[in-house]
Amino acid sequence: MNLIPNLLDLFSILPSLILAGGGVFLVCLCVLFKTREFLIVRYMSGLLLLIAFGSVFYTSFRFPGNGTYFGGQIENSILSFWLNLVYISMAIGTAAIAPRILKNYNVQFPEFYPLLLFATCGMMLMTSGQDFILVFTALELMSICLYILIGMARSDLFSLEATLKYFLLGGFSSGFMLMGIAFLFGGSGSTNITIALKPIIVMGYQGNFAKIGLVLFLTGVAFKIALFPYHAWTPDAYEGALTPVTGFMATAAKAASMGLLLVLYTKLPLTLDDTTWAWLPGILALFSMVYGNLLALKQENLKRMLAYSSIAHAGYIVAGIAAGVREEVLFYLIVYCFMSLGAFAILAYLEEGTRQVTFFSVQSLSGVKPFTAIAINIFFMSLAGVPPFGGFWAKLFLFQKLAESESLMNRILLIGGVTNSALALYYYLRIGIATFMSSDEGEVTRNHSAPYSIGVTSVVVVCFFMVAAGWFLLVPGNLLAIGALQYLSSGF
Repeated sequence: MNLIPNLLDLFSILPSLILAGGGVFLVCLCVLFKTREFLIVRYMSGLLLLIAFGSVFYTSFRFPGNGTYFGGQIENSILSFWLNLVYISMAIGTAAIAPRILKNYNVQFPEFYPLLLFATCGMMLMTSGQDFILVFTALELMSICLYILIGMARSDLFSLEATLKYFLLGGFSSGFMLMGIAFLFGGSGSTNITIALKPIIVMGYQGNFAKIGLVLFLTGVAFKIALFPYHAWTPDAYEGALTPVTGFMATAAKAASMGLLLVLYTKLPLTLDDTTWAWLPGILALFSMVYGNLLALKQENLKRMLAYSSIAHAGYIVAGIAAGVREEVLFYLIVYCFMSLGAFAILAYLEEGTRQVTFFSVQSLSGVKPFTAIAINIFFMSLAGVPPFGGFWAKLFLFQKLAESESLMNRILLIGGVTNSALALYYYLRIGIATFMSSDEGEVTRNHSAPYSIGVTSVVVVCFFMVAAGWFLLVPGNLLAIGALQYLSSGF
């Protein structure tokens, strides 16, 4: 194997190179330009993210196209194409809504923008990497950036507590992943994902090593996804972090972790029908749906409610992965990211320098800010799966695939998913009762005086379009149809 990368290899990771090099460049700008709220750093970060967004199309459609590079360590595919677009889109949205929040909390932290780029770079390499060592390194790059971003409000005890919990539990999960990689290497003699997973179907010590290694690695992935019972860090981290960071974690970071699980399951050398590898994530998905929705029912803080609901949504998506579903899972991921980003963008706008936005504080919001009330209700109704919004179609396509299967596990997941979706209607629709039907005025309604924000408005409009009409343009079949146009595309 030639260890010297050629031009094709370098262009295959062009978006990642732009983000990594741009992050280093922004660090230098943070030192050189310290005036006017680091405007040059903010604008350059947005420009770099847009360039990286365009380069994803270039590397997939023009040069070098889909395929394997760096001696099989990088694979560009239709799956990585869509996931990369999601990561960068969420980073652009986060960068757009962040300035207002940083100013409200009086946080002088220009390193926020390069860390955002580094984290996005880690996500892209995490789901396009085909070697466990590369995947783990990319995952840790993403995680370390998130540790810092959660705790960047250093004068806030909530943020410091949140980052400490996430860091300690994250380090613990990394140990599981490393031990899993060691067992996988012991069973196969390789850290290449495809080769390392092959011994799963054989008997003897090689198969046992591979099975133990995969279980340990999946344990670490389940922590990053926040599946039950590896979810303990989620509510505190979501509540303690500044809202733009929370939105980035709930969308891009969660999508990267579930994308990694999807990649692993596309590489398994067996069919999933009622096997151990279907039941294992399937049981975690079922418990995540139930636990996330039940705990979300009694939350008054909207950020904590969205944290628990994200656990339930992770359960729906992992249920699809356990059933061997590909296109519908990808579609659900895309729609979920835009639903959540829009919801967190509005929460960031309503906070106005405070941390608590509850159901009681937004009572009668429609009388003061009708468009804000309409927008937040639309995002919450989409998360609940109310037609005709994108969340409804995402669940419909996914549950339809589960219904078509004869597997017992898939039938159980279908019943659990539909039941929990009905249960979730209660706490999602409470926002409509509070904002439109309450006779009392909440704290946000009485005292909200935040000026108009171009960044927040732009993000909300784009997310609204994706939730209201994007599902029509990007149905699961269209995802593959677009991928078929790529020159070297070989599907998933």
